Amino acid sequence: MNVQMRMDPDAVAATGSTLAGIAQRMASDVAELDATVAGAANPWGEDESGSAFALAYQAILGHALGALGSYVQQMGDAAVSLTLQARAVATADHTAASELSSPGSTPRGLP
Repeated sequence: MNVQMRMDPDAVAATGSTLAGIAQRMASDVAELDATVAGAANPWGEDESGSAFALAYQAILGHALGALGSYVQQMGDAAVSLTLQARAVATADHTAASELSSPGSTPRGLP
């Protein structure tokens, strides 16, 4: 089977940068959500029913915020991976092009 892959390192690096921005915005939004619902000015009030609701809600909220934090981390990891992959491909392309254009050289692995 003959498989070819074409990749534009600049486009992949730009996508990595975009994902990094998304991860940063997500982190800010999660922090704002956490501050809003867990802060001193809680949104459910301080009466008996509000306090009972808050107790149950905050247990679920902790799990939800943990999951959101995991998603933020995954987006950040994907951004880094894309950027590193783009750099590796660009470096490999540059090295191969230099070897091919050097007078009297043959590509690695060829006689």
